[in-house]
Amino acid sequence: MVDGRVLLLTGYDGTRAGAGREGLSRLIETVLADLAGSLEVMRLAGRTAPLDGLRGRLGGLDGAAAAELRARVADPATAVLVCDGSQLGGAAALARAAQPDLPIITFCHNCETQFFADALRAAPGLKAAGVLAGHWQAERLAMRHSTQVVTLSQRDSAELVRRFGRGGERIVPLALEDARDPAAVPSVPGEPYALFVGGGFFGNLEGLRWYARAVAPSLAIRTLVVGRGLEGLGPLPANIELVGPVDDLSPWYAGAALVVAPILSGSGMKTKVAEALMHGKRVVGTAEGFAGYDAAVVAANHLCDDPQDFAAAINAALAQPPPAFDPAMRALYEARHSRTAFRDGLAAVLADYDPVTSR
Repeated sequence: MVDGRVLLLTGYDGTRAGAGREGLSRLIETVLADLAGSLEVMRLAGRTAPLDGLRGRLGGLDGAAAAELRARVADPATAVLVCDGSQLGGAAALARAAQPDLPIITFCHNCETQFFADALRAAPGLKAAGVLAGHWQAERLAMRHSTQVVTLSQRDSAELVRRFGRGGERIVPLALEDARDPAAVPSVPGEPYALFVGGGFFGNLEGLRWYARAVAPSLAIRTLVVGRGLEGLGPLPANIELVGPVDDLSPWYAGAALVVAPILSGSGMKTKVAEALMHGKRVVGTAEGFAGYDAAVVAANHLCDDPQDFAAAINAALAQPPPAFDPAMRALYEARHSRTAFRDGLAAVLADYDPVTSR
């Protein structure tokens, strides 16, 4: 049980579906509710002005939210504040000023400064530069005012150290709620295909364009691309088909021969790899695609940064077709990236604080 209340500050609205950031935020909330005898959730839904952003007050931390947060952390029943993301560094600073002795845990989804620096390089402009400046300030405040910083990987921690002189005291790898439907029927029966799943952020668009240009011409298999916001990819070769958003991913995974993760830049851990493991699928991916995953996951799959090697790995896998469901891949998910594994990691984080204990 928890002796005292855990306050979770999050930009997740409690309803949005999907994997990625929303899925991780949803999992953090669900697991904290399980671990804490009393969990209070404060959801940020306001709009911050540009000047507030440059002060590091991002993610809906407007004046009303700031006043509400001060009141909540001043309540003697609040034992720990958990900030869902390092973009909430302005909130950590505010809470530290209001209640200097309150333990503040910041759970980093990635190194936000690295992510938005890559986004600026991909699409230069004043707005992108302002977004980067705001996230740099917020992340700086998170590193300065948090009692403990939690990152998904050692790489994210090292990047934070490089930029701010402080990284994560604990590593809790990316995890996903189990969404696999064992009874799913393949959406595209018959001919095998490679599968790419992801949304339209710059890292996916960049990686897919590289894959279409440098890898796909050497493949004898179709690649199906599933996800929202990918219409801006531009012309694709005949053996790449843009499916778009779908309601249920299980049938698409069920029919896939393998999953591809051709990611060239970004930060944090890529959800698509853990999701493939969850569905019992092997992955061919770049070093960035596998960033943050441990050696056992990489060794069981195929890491290729050279486009010829990437294509050769796919073609070789098809010459000896993998099983439709590989229990070895599923076992890696369950051991390292499941809700159970994530719960164990968060329990260890909370156990560091008195009077908070995990059950």
